[in-house]
Amino acid sequence: MKEEQERLLKYIGEIFEKKRIEKRKVRKDSNDEDKLAAGLYAGFKDDLINAGKRIQKVRESKNMSLAKLAGLTGLTSNYIQEIEIGIADPYMTEMYEITRALEIELSSLFEH
Repeated sequence: MKEEQERLLKYIGEIFEKKRIEKRKVRKDSNDEDKLAAGLYAGFKDDLINAGKRIQKVRESKNMSLAKLAGLTGLTSNYIQEIEIGIADPYMTEMYEITRALEIELSSLFEH
């Protein structure tokens, strides 16, 4: 568990460092900052979409229904499905509950 948390913190730190470097490259007028913010969100959203696809793949490989996963996590089946298809914007605590129920590491959802 501690190793998983350390890897996740390292991953998050790398993301923030990458975004900080990107921000330095952009001029400081508001139009550029708006473009940067939109770009950063789009990149993060792509990561969430990919994580959702991984959740679905693992769930299906374990022959687990959405209802079963919902029961194990306390989340609704509809919400988990929205995470899997990439339209939900889940909290990391919710992602952790899902990975705990699937018996996988949270960091495995975000590995490239």
